[in-house]
Amino acid sequence: MNISESLLKGDLLPIVTPRERKMSAVACPAFHGLCPEGKLGDGIISVDSIEFIAHKMILSSCSPYYRALFSNNWSNAERKVYKIPSTSSEMMSLLMEYTYTRTVPITDDNVESLLIAADQFNVLDIVRLCCEYLKSQLCLENCIGIWRFTGYYYCPDLREAAHEFILHHFEEVTRVSTEFLALSLNDLERLLEKDELPVKEEAVFEAVLKWVAHDLQNRRQHVVVLLGKEGWKPLGTVNSTSA
Repeated sequence: MNISESLLKGDLLPIVTPRERKMSAVACPAFHGLCPEGKLGDGIISVDSIEFIAHKMILSSCSPYYRALFSNNWSNAERKVYKIPSTSSEMMSLLMEYTYTRTVPITDDNVESLLIAADQFNVLDIVRLCCEYLKSQLCLENCIGIWRFTGYYYCPDLREAAHEFILHHFEEVTRVSTEFLALSLNDLERLLEKDELPVKEEAVFEAVLKWVAHDLQNRRQHVVVLLGKEGWKPLGTVNSTSA
């Protein structure tokens, strides 16, 4: 799953001017010039052969990842260079910028990668900012991708927001979202079981048949199970019962 495609398509989502999200937490102004100038640095973070001058105390105050990196048994206190795998120099640059300034530019281009990097380095404030950004971008075309994305990273508020968006726009989402066709059987079952899914019976049939037809050979056996879910409430049934 890749939500980037949904977020970046101009016909699905208007291009958003890069914005800078600022934290209200106080960051000492004296820190701002330390990182780019390398003043008083006592370590080097190396990513993809790109080196960043680091100040261990400042980084450690931002994330327990750095505290472990600089103080665990296998890391000598005198060691200068710390090679970091599984991230890009671009993402490390943004994480370092946040560490020293408590600001980070979040855009359509970097939000997914930045959230993943912030999760890896346990910089929870950036994770929260990225989640807020994605929540503000929820639309018919990307809500399912964002919901599935939150299954891999701990973003409970964003997951709930995406889930609610899908449930309350179910008919429209299933008609226009290509991500709907990529749902697993279990994910589709979860959506159909929710009591908050007050849709027309015809819309559920149409959605299920569309999902099955996308991979007819492997999905045809699930039709009866999906249409037999008790959680979704056809509007006609609800109206007739209340009458």
